[in-house]
Amino acid sequence: MSEDGPAPRPRLSDHLAVLWLLVLTGLGVVPFLLHLVVGPFVTARARRRLAARLLEPSAAPDEAPAPDPAAWAGKTVFVVAGEPSGDRLAARVVTAMRARAPGLVVRGYGGPALAAAGARLDRSIVDHAVVGFVGVLTSLPYWWRLCAETLARFRASRPDVLLTVDFPGLNVRLARWARRRGIRAVHLVAPQTWAWAPWRTARWRRAVDRLLVTFPFEASWFRDAGTDARYVGHPLFEAPLPPPRSPDAWPASPLVELRPGSRRRDVRRQTGLVLDAAREAAARVPSARFLVRLASERARAAFDVAAARSGGVPPGVVVRVGPSEDGPIAAALSTSGTSTSELAVALVPMVVFYRLPWLLRRLRPLYLAAPWFSMANLLAGREVVVERLVSRGDGAALGVELAALLSDGARWTATRAALAQVRARVAHPEVADRAARAVLAEAAT
Repeated sequence: MSEDGPAPRPRLSDHLAVLWLLVLTGLGVVPFLLHLVVGPFVTARARRRLAARLLEPSAAPDEAPAPDPAAWAGKTVFVVAGEPSGDRLAARVVTAMRARAPGLVVRGYGGPALAAAGARLDRSIVDHAVVGFVGVLTSLPYWWRLCAETLARFRASRPDVLLTVDFPGLNVRLARWARRRGIRAVHLVAPQTWAWAPWRTARWRRAVDRLLVTFPFEASWFRDAGTDARYVGHPLFEAPLPPPRSPDAWPASPLVELRPGSRRRDVRRQTGLVLDAAREAAARVPSARFLVRLASERARAAFDVAAARSGGVPPGVVVRVGPSEDGPIAAALSTSGTSTSELAVALVPMVVFYRLPWLLRRLRPLYLAAPWFSMANLLAGREVVVERLVSRGDGAALGVELAALLSDGARWTATRAALAQVRARVAHPEVADRAARAVLAEAAT
């Protein structure tokens, strides 16, 4: 369902609340600076504790009671999903909520998947997703206006529950505003503060009534920090899963998927890396074929500009937007994120990269509490896929890693077998319905 009518007019108090938010955000540098001082002394211990927790047996998902559909007529859940992956995830939960409570009103901010699931979009925001200080700064007028309008919407038509999905930079703030106004706040997809920002965990305890986590080791970690966290599973990996996308046997002419990211900013920054990697891997493995996978047409536009700047798309590299049937994917090169979990569950051996400036790459061992940054390795509790921190000029080095994977049949087979264990660990039935019941239980309180 498309956007509906003009937005409520924000008051001066709404804009002042956004201004105060910016002040608090600026003050957030204080705990960051404190962590810079103490991080080198505590990170190694935190990394050992997390590594041990990753090896613990997976607990069964938490079950919420089935809601009474009659109690839901006219009640409203306001959903916020700010990225393509979150939009797809939220859509599954919204579909399950509407099946459980046909009289439920679902509205909010998201993208095409959420609209197709029956939510009324007050704003379509997934194409505006940004990360990093510069990205936020350049788009500040848009997000200021969105935040002020949200406060006006909460006042004009107060929802019963705010469901925020991933996109923590915005959603933790919206959740805290909602909770202060008596709106139950539920967040789906835990922020990865356990990996890199432990000082930010307390803000989630203050912001949400319930945190729905999607991976088995996260619930106990957030509960230890005082947050009401429930493990529901990952709606994108609901059993029964579709057949694996990778071939059963090591192929002689492998098809390699390249994923530079879903956000336009990531695509612009990382297209040159993945194309350089494809050139290097193709030179070393001439039988390989390459496919660039992009999330949207706007991402495609960003890709085309970045590709032109990096020497163009190499011959034989195909570019696709969204899902398509191109045959089994033998391997992938992907930036870290939800896509690496999707590839792992599809049993696609991969090389995962995360782009960082040179200085942050050197400081990582002193401050990153997670022993790995790719979700495939975290879920396995060991390194089963190659992961590399890279800078702008490291595309050829990624191509060498990719070629090594494509050239070693035994290694490829062992990686695929390890990913099968990851697949078994995260696949649960009725995940979307379980998450929907958890959200609806909040509105009933």
